[in-house]
Amino acid sequence: MKNKGVSGFGAIIMILIILVIGYGAYQIFRVHLTRSTIAEKVTHAAKTGYAMRDNEIINQLTKEAKEANVMLNPDSIFIDRTVTDSLRIYVAYDDSASILGLFTYSKHFVVDKIELIEIKF
Repeated sequence: MKNKGVSGFGAIIMILIILVIGYGAYQIFRVHLTRSTIAEKVTHAAKTGYAMRDNEIINQLTKEAKEANVMLNPDSIFIDRTVTDSLRIYVAYDDSASILGLFTYSKHFVVDKIELIEIKF
């Protein structure tokens, strides 16, 4: 009678392949999760930044991005106060993840937030 199941060695190979695929998916997911974190920081800065100077907003965003392991260049942050009663913050940056040193996943992200200035009395 022949045993037609997966051998012990085949099971180990399958587990290793699943782990490598899972690790690669995690690294790609991490890049997109970091993008949502940066988007939240930009939204918060747009909501609270109307009382701050532009360089204070830029310093705050670069510091918070550094905490999220993203290096933001101050030249890639654009703050626009020309739209009436609103504040626009535009951030463009690149993020990447190396997957086992064999493959590098790179992505260019743009976060553009416009928030209405609401002053409550």
